[in-house]
Amino acid sequence: MTCGKGVSITPDGNVQSMNRDAQTETDQPLHDLLEPGSTLMVGTTEADGTQFRPLTVARATGGRVEILLDTAESWAGALRDGDAVQVTMSDNRTNTWLWFRGTASTLTDSQHIDELWNPMASVYFDDGRNTPGIAVLVIDADEGRYWTTPSGRVGSLISMIKAKVAGADASGEHGDIAI
Repeated sequence: MTCGKGVSITPDGNVQSMNRDAQTETDQPLHDLLEPGSTLMVGTTEADGTQFRPLTVARATGGRVEILLDTAESWAGALRDGDAVQVTMSDNRTNTWLWFRGTASTLTDSQHIDELWNPMASVYFDDGRNTPGIAVLVIDADEGRYWTTPSGRVGSLISMIKAKVAGADASGEHGDIAI
């Protein structure tokens, strides 16, 4: 692992360095940590606090995640462009965990929806692609972190042994999500 250079995006759009000289970390682009079909827990702010729900990634490019969305869901109808969201993922297949925050927007362009549509998407929509109110939830990440260890039980066991012998930093990779 190498020492990574962390950055965050401030509310006014400026890039701000985060000093992590004492830590060994590797920054990773968000699209390298997600794949179509990954399940995210997406949190939106509601009257009674932040509520999380599972949503499936249709595409991740750069610091942007796109999700096919049924706008008939009550929470989706309350979502406004520019709303802040919190996102987490735990993927036991790849032993990857992540958190990021970002800004939500929705797109209703049919051509864009068609680009993202796939046979698995029809599972989530009663009338398949013909379901009224399909939109694309776009989340532009502002800042995030990830953690990963070698896959499988043997890989996880080796990581635990390395952490016990050489310290926690030897157990796997972690770092900022490069936005």
